[in-house]
Parts: sequence; structure tokens; C-alpha cells
Amino acid sequence: MGRLLHRLHSASRAPLAVAGILATPLFVVALMAMSLAEEKPGVRHTLRHGKPVQVLGDPTGSTEARIWLLAALPAVVLVLLGTGSMLLGRTGVVVSSLGAIVLTAVYLVPLDGWSAGHTRRYPIGVDLIPPSAGSQDIYLRGEWEGTARTTAYELGAATIVIAVLAIAVLALLEVRRRRGLTSPPTAPPPIGTSGQVR
Repeated sequence: MGRLLHRLHSASRAPLAVAGILATPLFVVALMAMSLAEEKPGVRHTLRHGKPVQVLGDPTGSTEARIWLLAALPAVVLVLLGTGSMLLGRTGVVVSSLGAIVLTAVYLVPLDGWSAGHTRRYPIGVDLIPPSAGSQDIYLRGEWEGTARTTAYELGAATIVIAVLAIAVLALLEVRRRRGLTSPPTAPPPIGTSGQVR
């Protein structure tokens, strides 16, 4: 264990840095996705005109906690992957970047289905104000879901682009290193009038 910690301490932190940068937009993508997948209104029962009626309300605390936990999970996994990738040297950046791409795709692929399901669970919109109430709706039915889906897609695309750029930069640096262009050439020392180096 001590040997592993020593290797991590002396390894390049570039894979962890890339994972840390990509974890932030990935977390927001997962938060939007998990809100669409898991959020549902709380239900309470009341009597109206002597008849039992279901009334939709805000999500329960346990539902909200589950959404935040599931949203944080991919970011934590990516940071752990970045930490482990430090042991791989330069290729660790590629592993961190590919991990971010895969985790992002896991949340983007089922996004349309999750959005449709969320709309079904909120038949009068997420603000739960029926059109008959006469007050101004903040969100119409399906409007919030469309905004959340668009945000997730845009941030997911940005995450993937940043990951691809990280791989491209690493490849460029590797090509320069193999060609011996890692540092600029140094000037020769000045020569005095007698022909000797000063």
C-alpha cells in the first residue's frame, strides 16, 4: 500500500487534472439527467366535496437526495479513474478522457426517454399549477423537461469536446517529444576575441 501511495505521489498529476476538469460538466449533465429520470411529485390525499382526491406536491426529500447522489456518482467515478490513471504515465490522460466520454454517453443516450417519462409524471407542468387555477404558469407542460434536456445535451457535447481536445494535445506533445522538440535549442556560449570561450 505504501509503495502504491509513493508511486501515486511521484506520478504525473495530468490524468487527475483532466478528470477533475471534466468532472464538473459531467456532474451537471448527470444532475439534469437524473432529475428527468428520477424526479416525481409527492402525492398526498385529501377530501374535496366529500370525495378523496390525489394532490400532487413537491418531490420528497428522499427523492431529492437520491437525485443528488446519483448525479455525483459519475463525477466521483471519473476522479477515481483519473487518480488510478496517474500510474499509467502519459496514457493516463487518454484513459481519463475516454472515461469522461463513456460516462457522458451513458447519461445522454437515454435522455429523451427520461424526458418523456418526466413529462408524464408532471401532467400540468413542474410548477404543478393547473390551467384552471387562473394564475400564471411558470412552466408549461414539457417546457422544463425541454430546457433540462437541451442543457444536458449541450454540456455533454462540451464535455466530449474537451476530452477529445485533451487527447489531441497529448498526441501533439508526444509527437514533439519523439521528434526531439520538447525544448527550444539553446544558444552556443559566447566566444572571446582570442577564440576561447568566456
